Amino acid sequence: MPASAVYAAEDQWSALLDRGGVVDFFGSRIDVPMQLRFGDVGSVQAYVDRVLAVESVRTEFPDAGPLGVRASRSRTRARYLPDEQVIELPSELWAGRESVVLHETAHHLACSRGIAPARTSGRWHGAEFRSAMEFVVAQMLGDAAALLLRSGYDAAGVAGAQRRRDETR
Repeated sequence: MPASAVYAAEDQWSALLDRGGVVDFFGSRIDVPMQLRFGDVGSVQAYVDRVLAVESVRTEFPDAGPLGVRASRSRTRARYLPDEQVIELPSELWAGRESVVLHETAHHLACSRGIAPARTSGRWHGAEFRSAMEFVVAQMLGDAAALLLRSGYDAAGVAGAQRRRDETR
């Protein structure tokens, strides 16, 4: 499963979050939140701390420890460093989006379950990652945003994340 499909789906989803507002989704009207934009590493760190303090996130990912945020020398790449439990963000404006921060946080959450594959493997953006991403998006941006993300994954040809066993339809 190519990471490019995940990135394409998330880029389209992020563009929806940039606009926010009501969208027509297969005949249903969905209110889409506008994503936050962060101006500095300190505000990203405060947001990440807030995400990890959400009770449902702590319950779902009990082994996820603290997550640091720092500036990167790269001007083009945001990334999660599992060995250091740190998100590195470039100075470029696009990386200050909530969608990017949640993406990197989802890597941290997936890795807390022992999923720490090499970036070159298909599993780095596999089902475990997508499940963590959908979960954290639902907690922070709501179910509508998670539905749109999941639909984007499906449209990009990426199998949706598996539902948790305790969830019912």
